[in-house]
Amino acid sequence: MKRQLLFLYAMIVLAGVVSSSSFELNDVTVEGLVYCRCNLTGYAYDPRVDGFPLSGIVASLKCDIGSYHTQVNATTDNSGYFQVSTKMVKKYIGHYCTVYVLSSPLSQCYVPSELKVTGTGSKLIYESEKSEPGSFYSAGLVLIGPTNSTSCNA
Repeated sequence: MKRQLLFLYAMIVLAGVVSSSSFELNDVTVEGLVYCRCNLTGYAYDPRVDGFPLSGIVASLKCDIGSYHTQVNATTDNSGYFQVSTKMVKKYIGHYCTVYVLSSPLSQCYVPSELKVTGTGSKLIYESEKSEPGSFYSAGLVLIGPTNSTSCNA
């Protein structure tokens, strides 16, 4: 009986160590660029990506792990850049977090179904550890609008 209690005690202590270190929430920063795949007058069209950066796009980082859910939104600046920060279990962010595009200020730059919250979104790529505690991820270049700029209705 004493051996069983000692074993049970060791398991409880070990479980406490594993759960507290394995599921600790860490600071996480995610960045990305959103471009509209159009060639509209008055916008800085970049032929390398067949689109232009657009400000005012609402991008959303959404994470779902069991009962833990978080969603953080950011709006792109004039260069199409967005950055969001949240707390997340570091080892799960690449598997359970995705960037979606919630809205676009131009009708020509509509959000394709795969980038909506009901779609697959843009997966994250690990970039580096930050100098302070936390990690840095990229959603990369996210293209919205038609399949190519020649299909864009000006």
